Amino acid sequence: MRILTVSALTVSLLATGTAVAQARTVPAAAPQARFSAITVTPEGFTAPAVVSQDAASFQVTTTDPGGAYIGLIGLRKGVSLQRYLADLEQAYDETDREAAMAGSRAVERDVVMYGGAAVLPDAPVTFTPRLRPGTYYLIDFKDVGSPGLADKVRKLRVVGHGGAVVPRAEAEIVQVQTADGPRFRAPAQLRAGAAVRVTNRSRQFNEAIFMPVREGTTRAQVGAFFAAMEGGPAAPYPFIGGPVGMVPLSPGRSTVISAELRPGTYALVTWVTDYRTGRMHAAQGMNEIITVR
Repeated sequence: MRILTVSALTVSLLATGTAVAQARTVPAAAPQARFSAITVTPEGFTAPAVVSQDAASFQVTTTDPGGAYIGLIGLRKGVSLQRYLADLEQAYDETDREAAMAGSRAVERDVVMYGGAAVLPDAPVTFTPRLRPGTYYLIDFKDVGSPGLADKVRKLRVVGHGGAVVPRAEAEIVQVQTADGPRFRAPAQLRAGAAVRVTNRSRQFNEAIFMPVREGTTRAQVGAFFAAMEGGPAAPYPFIGGPVGMVPLSPGRSTVISAELRPGTYALVTWVTDYRTGRMHAAQGMNEIITVR
């Protein structure tokens, strides 16, 4: 997939995936799973090297004004980290659409993607995937295209035997495939900081990104902007802030996120393109308007 530059905002993308791990849901009265800190600065990010399976919850914060796009991936059998990163670089090729689409297909074959967090300095995100014991990797997708990418990836080992523990979600966002194309199934309102389960039931990796918009903004206006990005009639830029939410998640996967969003009106969007057609999912109707209260 390609890096899309929107006005002064650079939004990075990609992903992969399959399968579902066993998990235990935290009872309503129980506290949310403990989290491990992932801290991003303009120089890079720090992350734990080992976590217990029953505490594999991650809070991502950043001091980088440009934000961060931290994703968690697992290599498929027989795939090396070097091969994955090479395919990832190809997926971000802005000069060759066909090469980028082929790179995105290769990335999906290379790894399983467990979601992650798009964050800004004033908007941390906690994400809790369902993980089995094993080896995983954390990557800031904004680093793709910069020198020494392999040195910036962080290896993560998950240990334990008790099964993953995920917090009970207050709401659900589901990515689905319809006869009219990919869509979100999402509530019209969310509580700020609520735990939201994001599930991918579409045919390829996808994300769930919240972009603040002015009150009264419609889905049609958001859709018109994305259609304009594909060469349609010019349309106003509808966003009044940067991206916060969940980075791409593989089909068949589910992750619980909690984003510290300010109350207001948001467009729920994906910047991912269909690696079969090259078209942006959001331009095909994969966007919703949500009020955060």
